Amino acid sequence: MNHNCFSKNILCPLVIIFFGINIFLILTVSALSEQQKLPRESQVLPSKGPFQVTHVIDGDTIILENGETVRLIGVDAPESHHPEIPVQRFEKESKEFLQRMVEGFKCTLEYEPQEIRDQYGRLLAYIHVGDLFVNAEMIRRGYAYAYTRFPFRYRDEFVRLEREAREKQYGLWSLSLKDGRITNLVNRYESLNIEGRKKLDEILDSLLQEYPVEKQTSLQHKDSLDKIKPEGPAGGKEQDKAKAAIPVISWQDADKHYGEYVTVEGKIVNTYNSGKACFLSFHPNYKRYFAVVIFASAFPRFPSNPEDYYNNKKVRVTGYIKEYKGKPEIILNEQEQIEVVSQ
Repeated sequence: MNHNCFSKNILCPLVIIFFGINIFLILTVSALSEQQKLPRESQVLPSKGPFQVTHVIDGDTIILENGETVRLIGVDAPESHHPEIPVQRFEKESKEFLQRMVEGFKCTLEYEPQEIRDQYGRLLAYIHVGDLFVNAEMIRRGYAYAYTRFPFRYRDEFVRLEREAREKQYGLWSLSLKDGRITNLVNRYESLNIEGRKKLDEILDSLLQEYPVEKQTSLQHKDSLDKIKPEGPAGGKEQDKAKAAIPVISWQDADKHYGEYVTVEGKIVNTYNSGKACFLSFHPNYKRYFAVVIFASAFPRFPSNPEDYYNNKKVRVTGYIKEYKGKPEIILNEQEQIEVVSQ
């Protein structure tokens, strides 16, 4: 047998196979390298939605109906679930504000192509509910900080919104009404049922009559409040001046004026009368948004069936804005506190 011929018969196919495998590997590696060279902007982005928001974790993180967890780009809210950081001041208010804006609503997502997910696998996105830019609104209203550790397209705008919120003392930049003795009073008030709140309001009304309002009202509201019910023949003109001195705000901004005596303007779109209290709301969901409350003890001073009388009318409501279960409200004791502007 010719051993040289046998070796050639065996080696030739092996050489061909060897070079074939190497060429395949070279082409594969080359293709992968070219793919890695593609700009990240050209990679496929996740769907923009719309998606329904099913849950709010905290002031900067939400969960969508498809199970995705989304972290709001450029927003840093007080922590509530961080493994190394305790619950921070204003965390509850920040979370509840975001809930009122997005939970249960459809939203669309906007991405930064360079960074789609964070180290925890969460989507990084800007959230839009209709025309509302949620990320910016959280900062504008003082419920979150501008998170500027990494660059993003709205960075300058978010920094400006935070600066304005600081200057106006909105939200977490305000002198909190929930510190010290005020915290205790608010907690005790919120622990009462409707009957208990009604009795407490009656007690407070009697105290206001016994101790004139100028002895317990902040100086910034004293002048206007002293003139609401002036004495003497010039009363009508003085009342007009007093009304003009009271700031008029939109119902959407009511939660920025806790503890203030203001006039809130808007249209009543939803009402409910439980028999013990009548709720007049400026949003379909009176449990989340600003509402006006008339307790049964005050019903005789208002038109019959106030839930029907004021429904679908544009009104101006004057009084102190209080916080109840995370939302603002004004309690009406007199019909003069609510003015029908238009049908």
